[in-house]
Amino acid sequence: MIVCKQCGHHNEDSDTFCGSCGKFLEWTGERVVVAQPEPEPPAPEPVPEPAHVGLIDRVKHAVGIEEAQQTAPPAYADAAPAPVAAPAPVTAGAPAPEPRVVWTVPVTSAAPAAPAPAAAPAPAPVLAGVAAPAAPVSPGNPPPISLVQADEPISRRPTSVAPSVTRPRQAPRTLEPPTRRHPGDLICGQCGEGNDPVRHFCRRCGNSLDEAIAVRLPWYRRFFSRLFGVRTREAGWRPRRVGPPNVMGMVWRIVRLALGALIVVGLLAFLLVPSFHNLVVNRVTSAVTTVRKAIFPHYDAVYATGASASTSTAGHLPNLAIDKFINTYWAAAASDHGPYLKVTFHDPVDLAQIGFDAGAAGTAAADDFLTQPRPHNVHLVFSNGTTTDLTLKDEDPKVAKNAQFYAIDAKQVTFVEIHIMSVYAPAGASPSSVALAEVEFRVRD
Repeated sequence: MIVCKQCGHHNEDSDTFCGSCGKFLEWTGERVVVAQPEPEPPAPEPVPEPAHVGLIDRVKHAVGIEEAQQTAPPAYADAAPAPVAAPAPVTAGAPAPEPRVVWTVPVTSAAPAAPAPAAAPAPAPVLAGVAAPAAPVSPGNPPPISLVQADEPISRRPTSVAPSVTRPRQAPRTLEPPTRRHPGDLICGQCGEGNDPVRHFCRRCGNSLDEAIAVRLPWYRRFFSRLFGVRTREAGWRPRRVGPPNVMGMVWRIVRLALGALIVVGLLAFLLVPSFHNLVVNRVTSAVTTVRKAIFPHYDAVYATGASASTSTAGHLPNLAIDKFINTYWAAAASDHGPYLKVTFHDPVDLAQIGFDAGAAGTAAADDFLTQPRPHNVHLVFSNGTTTDLTLKDEDPKVAKNAQFYAIDAKQVTFVEIHIMSVYAPAGASPSSVALAEVEFRVRD
């Protein structure tokens, strides 16, 4: 865990920026390590017993041979053996000169060094039974001093210009793909990293998360969360148990569980029971067809199989009103004060529209439409007992070229009676027989 020193927010070990203040954790963060138990102190080492001194060692210690071996100067492997100065010849009446020893010292500097002054003569140890060397050494010609080249750098005078240091070129930093994206995380708009909903700055690049988009749960998870009451709690949420228990909440939860169980049982029955599957398909198809007919209706023509009337004139029989030609028409007798036309169907039909081509639309003269009365108000009586009143327009079928269609709703009918209640009378002429050129019917599909 990394604790931000700026705001005290606790961040994960993999976070680079603080989630509360957005500071760079390498500078303002402090990694908290769990204290480990102190290790046990090691056991004291046993004190070795004093070594047993033998007889020969004691004799050497008494004679002084052991001390001479310990005080002998160390020999250098690279240096040449040191010459031993022989004692000068002793003359009568003069003191004997003391022997001198000259050692070769390695030089650690690259520059030639001045010869060192001769060391003070030291008395050479004289051992019993050992004779001194007879070769004399001249005091005026000391042995040459050997120079050894060392690996140390040559000293130089300091300068005011600092030496330039060439740093290795760093490889360009590549941005790695996002490491986490969990449902409910805030997606950083700069690097695409997923962050906890409580963070204000990206855990990877430190960008502000004020306009970050949260990862949305799939639709089925949202549905089941709403169905079973699963809600996402914020950090620090605690349940409130103050007051009486929420009875209505418990009841609503039970109802939702029951509905979920019914849905699951229904799906299993739909998949495994063929009869239930067919029943559901038929019901759904019927409902969808009904809705589609109400919103986007399609109309198909249906034709009558027979026609009869209260009265008719010669050459203008009732069946001419259903022959699909507008140049022929049905005309009632002039003495008929309540004329009607009855149209029959072979099978029961559901009528949705009825169309009229009113008037005498003959071909003999252009004024046939105006010389005879045309239907104005009509009263429709269906075989199922329903009735409808319509008001027709006074339009010439030759000019309009389309029938006047009116919406009706007659289910499972076998005949329709068209009662003519009033007419458009010819101008300046006495009322004569009413005429109807064509009657059409449509069903909704």
